[in-house]
Amino acid sequence: MIRHLCLFLLIVTSAAAHSQERPPNLLVILADDLGIECLTSYGGSSYDTPNLDRLAAQGMRFTHCFSNPYCSPSRASLLTGRYPFQHGMDIVIYDEKRHANRFVDTDQPSFARQLKQAGYATAMAGKWQLAFLHQRNTINEFGFDTYQCWQIFTPEGMRTRRFHQPHYIRDGVLIADQIADRYGPDVNVEFLSEFMTKNAEADKPFLAYYTCLLPHFPWVPTPDSVDQDYVLPRNVPKGDPKYFGDMVRYMDKCVGRLLQTLEDAGVADNTVVIFLADNGTDQDLRHPYGDGQTVLGGKGSMTDRGTHVPLIVRWPGKIEAGTTCSDLIDFSDLLPTLCDVANAPLPDQSIHGRSFLPQLLGERGNPRAWVHVQNAQGRYLRTHEFILTRGNELRPVVDLWLDPAEPIRNDSLHQAAVRRALQSAFDQLDQPE
Repeated sequence: MIRHLCLFLLIVTSAAAHSQERPPNLLVILADDLGIECLTSYGGSSYDTPNLDRLAAQGMRFTHCFSNPYCSPSRASLLTGRYPFQHGMDIVIYDEKRHANRFVDTDQPSFARQLKQAGYATAMAGKWQLAFLHQRNTINEFGFDTYQCWQIFTPEGMRTRRFHQPHYIRDGVLIADQIADRYGPDVNVEFLSEFMTKNAEADKPFLAYYTCLLPHFPWVPTPDSVDQDYVLPRNVPKGDPKYFGDMVRYMDKCVGRLLQTLEDAGVADNTVVIFLADNGTDQDLRHPYGDGQTVLGGKGSMTDRGTHVPLIVRWPGKIEAGTTCSDLIDFSDLLPTLCDVANAPLPDQSIHGRSFLPQLLGERGNPRAWVHVQNAQGRYLRTHEFILTRGNELRPVVDLWLDPAEPIRNDSLHQAAVRRALQSAFDQLDQPE
């Protein structure tokens, strides 16, 4: 009897220990060109996004998350935990010849590399744009075991497609012929769904990084669009803005399919889902927002319209459902947060980010006083109230639908104190390591 009891207690203790030791899975979803004005949960009124609305209702919505105004610098900051002046990708790369030597070097940190050290299987699908893959493919070296990505150029330098007749590379092999009749985002969702299901069945913690291609231009029909006859004109590379709404809705559908995969695999309750976007909405678009206002897209601009992006995090049983957090978050914070969640080591190199895991768990944490934004040589620090440029121009933060405020000429005592604090922060950032 005592022997059986001891055996029972040993089994229960071992199971409990395994449960405590088993880190959560991670699904990170990065939308392409999506400001907060596009989502209902952030006050938008243009599109139905039921899956993202549900995600926000089940988790925490951050109201002050900021990216850089273009995708390459933002994606590099997410990956490395560093600001553009340190990771080197301070501009968006899009020209095959002019930007051939612009890339993120493999000596930079990587959240995928850190998670692999903690025993995670790692995969990504979608858009890389931290180097041109036909010239320099370093995805594996940055810690991703497997990947499927849009290869923007052919070896001959011809630009390719991302949606219809997609030109994708999977683990070093071009698969364009195999998927020529498929819609690109569907192929990426299937790739990551198979990855998550496989690792869930093996009870192995995983990181799935979905760098979604939607709703970036060209704005063309999705498989759910009523009008399927549109052909992208050669002289209109952005397509027709009327399809942008369809693309937002299809992005939301892709999110829903990935969330359903977690449910079907039985791991939804032990998976942290993070949704965010790489920069603001394209400048050719405008959307109703809030109480009768209209927000112009601001991608590429050093304004909140170019950098204020959604951040939603769900972790059942850990994050209180339907909560919001107004702390400042910038993209360098993702790496230390993922490491904190996964109990993975931080990189040996210095990083700029700080973990916001305490805030996710309802604790105060270590909130930022400012976030850093950069495009090329233009830089600023933003607080809840003010923006200070590296050129020492201080201006107040304004509502999303307003033009940027003029620089402040005569500081009040409070403004002078803010200016001094942000000047000091800039000086510390720019100190050589």
